[in-house]
Amino acid sequence: MIISQQKRAENIAEYILYMWQIEDLIRAYDFNYELIKHELADQYQVDPSVKKDIQLWYEGLIDSMKSEQITNSGHLAFLVGLVEDLNDFHFRLIDSPHHSDYQVLYVDAIYNIGDFRKKMTVKEKISDMEVCLTVLYGFMLMKMKKRTISEDTSKAIETIRILVALLSQKFKDFEEGMIDL
Repeated sequence: MIISQQKRAENIAEYILYMWQIEDLIRAYDFNYELIKHELADQYQVDPSVKKDIQLWYEGLIDSMKSEQITNSGHLAFLVGLVEDLNDFHFRLIDSPHHSDYQVLYVDAIYNIGDFRKKMTVKEKISDMEVCLTVLYGFMLMKMKKRTISEDTSKAIETIRILVALLSQKFKDFEEGMIDL
C-alpha cells in the first residue's frame, strides 16, 4: 500500500505495473490472506496502525480479485480503467499541437507497438497503452527470470519504455495542472 501510493503519485505506468505484480503475487500465494499477511504485509517496519492499513489493503485486493472473478488472470477493474485513461491521454497528446516531443517518440515506437500487438494471443483488439504496459511487464518478468532477450527486442522495448516514461511524466504534470492539452 505504501509503495503503491507513492508510485501512483509519482508515475502512473510504474503504479500500474506494480499493481499487476501485486495481483500476480496474490495469485502465487493462492489468495491465502494469512500467508500474505505474514510474508508480505507484516514485513513492513512501520507504525502498527500503518501495518494494519497495509493488511487491510491486501485483504481488500484479495476480496476484489475474487469478486471480479480474476483469480486466474486479468486485472482489477480500476486498473483496467486507469490503462484506458492513460490510453485516452496518449491519444490526446498525439492530437495536441503542444506535444511534438511526445509525437516524435510515438513515431519511433509505433511499429514496435504494432509488432508486439500482433504477437499477443488475445482475441479482442487491445489499446496502444495496454500493449506497451504488457510488453514492459513481460520484459520485467524476463529480466527477473534471467531470460535472454535479443538485441532487436531490447531496442524495440526501449522505444516503448521511453514513450511510456514521457507519457507518465506528462500525465503527472497534467494531473497537477502544470500542462494543458
